[in-house]
Amino acid sequence: MDPFSTANVSSHSSLHAGISETKFNEYSAGHDHIAKNIASLMVGGHTIDSSDVQNWIGKHYEYVCQFWTPNRIAYKSLALTYVMDPAFKATYEAYEPGLASYIQKAINIWADKNLTDGGKS
Repeated sequence: MDPFSTANVSSHSSLHAGISETKFNEYSAGHDHIAKNIASLMVGGHTIDSSDVQNWIGKHYEYVCQFWTPNRIAYKSLALTYVMDPAFKATYEAYEPGLASYIQKAINIWADKNLTDGGKS
């Protein structure tokens, strides 16, 4: 199940409450762009600590900050849901098998280098 899919709007009505279809599509496209680029780097053999992967994780953090500004612990906790929550995992695995774990580990590195428990360093 893809939580960003318009097919799931009725089953996730609270998630989309108050968001126009245009804005929802904009958010979906932004997420898709980031996930596809990280998946491409993974398939291309880039390690999770490579500058290219870490750059895209930074873009992911900026994307997340449209909704909420997590500190280090919160961002790493969000990343953990990507491998533990079946809906989130399925979203990332649909791009490329193994992507959920790859992003989770890459986020842990980025968060440790760029965030504090109080926010951005």
